[in-house]
Amino acid sequence: MKVTDYYPIFYTEDIETETNRFINDFGFIIKHKPQIEYLDYVVLENENKRRIDLVCSHFPADSFKEGFLGMRANVDDFEAGVSYFEKQGYAIFGEAHETDSSVTALLTKDDGTYLVVFHHKK
Repeated sequence: MKVTDYYPIFYTEDIETETNRFINDFGFIIKHKPQIEYLDYVVLENENKRRIDLVCSHFPADSFKEGFLGMRANVDDFEAGVSYFEKQGYAIFGEAHETDSSVTALLTKDDGTYLVVFHHKK
C-alpha cells in the first residue's frame, strides 16, 4: 500500500462562504464536489496542484468544531490503507462510502484525531 498524498481537511458550518473565501482570497478552484450522504464536501486545488478539503456535516449527532479537522490520505489500495491506519490506532467511524470512482472512509483515534482514507478507482 502506498500513500500517494496527504491533504488537510477543514470543517466549516458555512461551506459556501468558506469555499468562496478560498477561491476569491487564495486563488483555489473547485476540483471535486463528491456526493456523500449527510455531508457537503469540496476539494479545492490551487495553481500548484496543492489541495485542501472543506467539509460540513449534517449528521444529527456530530459535534465537529470549525477549523482544522484532520488529514485526507490518498491511498492506492483502500483495504490495505484502512488496515495500515488501524495499526496506527485509528478505527472507522461509521461506514465506508463508495462511488463509481472512489472509496472513502472517515477514521478516528481516541485522542479525537480524524483521518479520511481516500482511494481513487482506476
